[in-house]
Amino acid sequence: MSISRSDAAAQLNASLAILNGDIANGIAPAISNINEWSQLLKIEGNAAYDMIANDLQQLQGHLNNGDAAPISSTLLTLAEHVNSIDDDANPVFIEQLQQLAQRLSDVARDLQASEQQNQ
Repeated sequence: MSISRSDAAAQLNASLAILNGDIANGIAPAISNINEWSQLLKIEGNAAYDMIANDLQQLQGHLNNGDAAPISSTLLTLAEHVNSIDDDANPVFIEQLQQLAQRLSDVARDLQASEQQNQ
């Protein structure tokens, strides 16, 4: 079974909205998005998608713990893994996947910078 185009579009749009919005609004929208992505990715049965789903589960645990360093590290890993699937992605989603990877990296770097300022 594969991920439907409409499900993928909805999840990508939701992820970008969360990452482009005020992340300080709380982790509930991010956790919900992570859970939905994890379910979609595991349906696919693709090793690269399984790796991203596992990264998302790690991110969820880090978000629940609230420690910026592992959150940042996991976001960077996710960005790399999202970039790695660009070549095999449906052309309709390549630009959104690139935006997602960039925002994941940006948020990770913002967290790192904020953490350094607080030390």
